[in-house]
Amino acid sequence: MRSRKNFTLIEVIVVLVVIMLITGIAVSALRGESPSVALERNVLEVEAYIARVRFLCAESGRDYVVRFYPDKKLLLGHIDYSEEELLEMPRDISESAAAERFTFGEEVEFFTVEGAEDGGMENDYVEIFRFYPTGGGACINRPGIRVENLEKFFDLSFFSGRLIIEDGDGSGVEKK
Repeated sequence: MRSRKNFTLIEVIVVLVVIMLITGIAVSALRGESPSVALERNVLEVEAYIARVRFLCAESGRDYVVRFYPDKKLLLGHIDYSEEELLEMPRDISESAAAERFTFGEEVEFFTVEGAEDGGMENDYVEIFRFYPTGGGACINRPGIRVENLEKFFDLSFFSGRLIIEDGDGSGVEKK
């Protein structure tokens, strides 16, 4: 029996296919999440957050507001307290355990279309949504979410309080 010193064509092809598969997996793992996947993931998370706030509103029987704190990249949903109730609170509403919170990741830009200056920015927040115990809701300042050049916009159904999601064309609505 004589020994083989060369590889067959099939063995070379199998080795090359294995190397290409490993390279493809490594590149996709190191590259991270694409902008469209990051946008869709954040939209679904916002949708779930809004559903939780709607549920809390219906459960409590009181109006709820969702405020956006741009400096903290934070959405905060809580009961719409009266002035007297706010004065009796021991601390700021944003620190309350009863508030429902959602924080955006670094790759996400959350903004309002109508303009923050009309929505209460003198208090370092913008009121975005208001929910009513009857199930309805109102969009006070129409928000949008942007990842790189991809955008989605949010609105509320007045009657059902459900979130309406609209695609943006990426044309660059100015952040306010």
